[in-house]
Amino acid sequence: MFQQHQQQTKIKSFTPRMEKHGDENVLAGTMKCETTMHSSILDVFDKGLRKLLYRKPAPGEQSELPLGDTSDGLTAKKLPCLAPLKWDEDFPGYAVEIESGLALDETLKLKDVEVHGFQFEPLDGGSVTVSYTLNFRMDGRTSGKLCQLIQDTVALSLTPPSTEAKQEQRDLAA
Repeated sequence: MFQQHQQQTKIKSFTPRMEKHGDENVLAGTMKCETTMHSSILDVFDKGLRKLLYRKPAPGEQSELPLGDTSDGLTAKKLPCLAPLKWDEDFPGYAVEIESGLALDETLKLKDVEVHGFQFEPLDGGSVTVSYTLNFRMDGRTSGKLCQLIQDTVALSLTPPSTEAKQEQRDLAA
């Protein structure tokens, strides 16, 4: 499953909203994020995706400095005119930690987050820009802090649900 640990991530937008849970209104939010990672992260989604988007550079071809392990040589964009690819799959149950730099000792923690809306834009040098959307419930204090982080780059960690939690989600859906 997709995950990242203290990855430099830009918060592109944050939108607070109310969700109905029975008769009760609950504060929720949608946050759009963007990060640049080594293209090997594409293997988490499909083993053939990276080979579809990257090739070995031709002799004498300039390439940007690689980000991460490039031992297989797949560092040049194979299809430079291809628009960013979208991945249509939802990943519920994530935990998110955001180290914002607003306060040195404070980490924003969100739980039961759904990650979806993935978009992959290959870059020369073997890296990929990954965009995604987070949906979650929160309190008013967290909402205010997230509003302050719009267009900022933060250290963001995404932790997938445990195997037991995934099984519970499947049981509830059945």
